[in-house]
Amino acid sequence: MITDDTLREGMQTPGIAFTMGEKLTLARLISEAGIKRALVSYPVAHISEYEVTEKIIKNHYFDETFGLGRTLKEDIDRIYSTGANISLHLPFKIDDMNIIRENVRYASKKGGKLEIGIVDIDQYNISELIKICSAMEESGANILQIPDTKGITPPEKYGKIITALRKSVKTEIEIHCHNDAGYAIMNAYEGIKSGADYIDTTLFGTGERNGISDSMIISKMLNDYEIEKININKLKTAYDYMLGLILNKIGSEFFLNNYPLYGKNTSIHTAGTHASFGNIFRGNNYSVNVYTGRSMIKNILNENNINFDPSKLNIIVNKIKDYSCETGRALELNDIIKISGEMN
Repeated sequence: MITDDTLREGMQTPGIAFTMGEKLTLARLISEAGIKRALVSYPVAHISEYEVTEKIIKNHYFDETFGLGRTLKEDIDRIYSTGANISLHLPFKIDDMNIIRENVRYASKKGGKLEIGIVDIDQYNISELIKICSAMEESGANILQIPDTKGITPPEKYGKIITALRKSVKTEIEIHCHNDAGYAIMNAYEGIKSGADYIDTTLFGTGERNGISDSMIISKMLNDYEIEKININKLKTAYDYMLGLILNKIGSEFFLNNYPLYGKNTSIHTAGTHASFGNIFRGNNYSVNVYTGRSMIKNILNENNINFDPSKLNIIVNKIKDYSCETGRALELNDIIKISGEMN
């Protein structure tokens, strides 16, 4: 079954930011195509992410709506208070598994479905992955998300990983395939063939760097295999709307920039958490919207020799997020310099 990630992963697309109205329209159009499950937001990132989650749930667009956060109690409480199911991602570097397990148990007692993402599976061998997934299952996770975070895992290897996990855990398995090396569709096929229950997709395959598996292609695949019935014609309406947003916010060059391996989007990061891990992700280019974090803005200001008062960094970051939400666009360097200057 498809889990639509356009509203959340799409916000990590280089150059993209959505207004609340645009996110609600996308949610309605995607749901009208027959997609019943969606990961819609990162509620701890900004008040707009929190409020849009509440509105999507109130409008009953999806049978299952998820909000994303870290394995921290503050994130868990924030997601839970929206009414959404809880989706948590493990840290890129696991320092204390006992604390993570405690917080996962805390989340599992909230009710609803609990999904745990094992970030950057390429750093682990299969036995290590099984150990982590088993620990999350024992701690109360209902769904295990297995993301190829850097988009470099070859399809044959990805299929073997999902096969091994399917034999080792009883929880449902969700796959999340990035497209940096052009593997997203093939990895999605291998994952589904190997027993995955859910596959994350986005319109035009948008997402962090050059995106993940494309909704239209995966919908056609699932329709052909009679796994799920998606109305392709209604899905095209959602694509038409998304195309208008892309052309208006970025322009047609987006599609060249988003090409695997060749396109420059492969070296641009949007999520603030990703900007902290230069040893994991390539490139030092950023796209700034409400998913931006302190580390990203600090890096941008330092790299451009912009003086700022460190005690006002939180205020600067919040002003940047507010501006992105209000305008529905990603900020350029001049915008960031102007806002930081006003704070100083």
